[in-house]
Amino acid sequence: MILLTATTAMETSTRKWKVALFAGVATAIVAALLVSLVNTPVLPALLGLLLGAAPVVGFDLARGAFGRSWRPVVAGLIGNVLFLAALFMPGAAPIMVPLLGILSMILWPIVVGAMVQAFSLGRLFLWSLIGLVLGVVAVLVVVAPTLGQDPYGWLTPGAMVFWGVWGAAVAIGMGR
Repeated sequence: MILLTATTAMETSTRKWKVALFAGVATAIVAALLVSLVNTPVLPALLGLLLGAAPVVGFDLARGAFGRSWRPVVAGLIGNVLFLAALFMPGAAPIMVPLLGILSMILWPIVVGAMVQAFSLGRLFLWSLIGLVLGVVAVLVVVAPTLGQDPYGWLTPGAMVFWGVWGAAVAIGMGR
């Protein structure tokens, strides 16, 4: 009995790390593409939407359930709609993009939790906030040494780290 309990606990822990890794990598790749292709006409808008779906896709890939249900992916796309508002605001201050990105991190778990009954709204919201804080800390730790040399050189790695940590955190919140 003790061996069965220990094995189950180990599998659950391993699954959480695998889910977090897949979702974090998927979100970081989309964030890198978003920052790299920001001057193209349509791609930032599409990638901004995909940024919301990437944690869900990574979560499904890690569980081997990709393509079984598209409702969580659509919920992730809709949850990141506020991020698009920042890209299409004419003449908006540069601070609006990160501000609306952070606000989308608050809206995202509400939309995804409301549309997908398998995910707990409270857990998603909590892990989204944890991911936001951990993402900022990770950017400061990883990217802070390069802030003085090139004023724009930190954007791509900073976005990858920030959104990757957030994606990993919300994927942990999607699990049980």
